[in-house]
Amino acid sequence: MKVSENYLMKKEEKKQIEKNKKNFSIKSMYFNRYLLVRYVVALFFFINIYWLISLLMSRSILSFIPSILILCLLSSVAEQVKMISKHTNRAIYTKYCFMTLLTTNVFLVFLSLFSPVFSQLYPFLVNQAKSQVLIVSILAIGILLSSIILYRLHQIQYNEDKHYQRIKKYEEIIHV
Repeated sequence: MKVSENYLMKKEEKKQIEKNKKNFSIKSMYFNRYLLVRYVVALFFFINIYWLISLLMSRSILSFIPSILILCLLSSVAEQVKMISKHTNRAIYTKYCFMTLLTTNVFLVFLSLFSPVFSQLYPFLVNQAKSQVLIVSILAIGILLSSIILYRLHQIQYNEDKHYQRIKKYEEIIHV
């Protein structure tokens, strides 16, 4: 009788382990819907850190701009960390963060082109047309990335992303 009880317990343990593996893989798949978002957050974070350092070293009064953007990005990071344990389709702080980044980059394009503060914003560059073209190009890439991420967040919120469809097919296959 002990052998059959032992066998049944091991069988139940295996079922539970298998169920846990399936649940973990689904949880990971939902979390990975935000993978591109996390990479772009990291990119913007490090760009703004380097920009802040250069502004602080030159004692620019405009160092508050990257500081605010970094705080905004950190709120997005905190929200992403929370999503590890509790999945949600609505990344509110991340959405506001990228709206702020988009608006700031558009504003910086105008400041870079039509304002005398270029050398205070970018003390590591010489105030020449080539430098302005470089900065406007970088800001344009930032605008594009922010727009892409906002679109991606919209797709995730309304379950219109391709990853969601894959998750649903996987759930059907494993019968969860």
